[in-house]
Amino acid sequence: MEVVTEYADQRTELEEKIRSLEAEKASLLADVASLKEKIATFELEKSANELESAVQALRTEKAVLEEKAASYEAEAGYTLPPVGTEGI
Repeated sequence: MEVVTEYADQRTELEEKIRSLEAEKASLLADVASLKEKIATFELEKSANELESAVQALRTEKAVLEEKAASYEAEAGYTLPPVGTEGI
């Protein structure tokens, strides 16, 4: 009878261990999913900021070039076609 009790106790311990591990697994899976989402958001923010900087730099460059072109036009007395109409 003692062997049966020993197996019953061992079974109970194993069942408790399994429940504990399953709960920890579920918690870890939720944490991993949350962290992946957080990282994806950070990466999107980084990309958006980089693109925003690149667009701003291009806007600045365009404005400088437009001013330079306007000064050449005024100096030479002729005008160039507007940007984006070439080949039409």
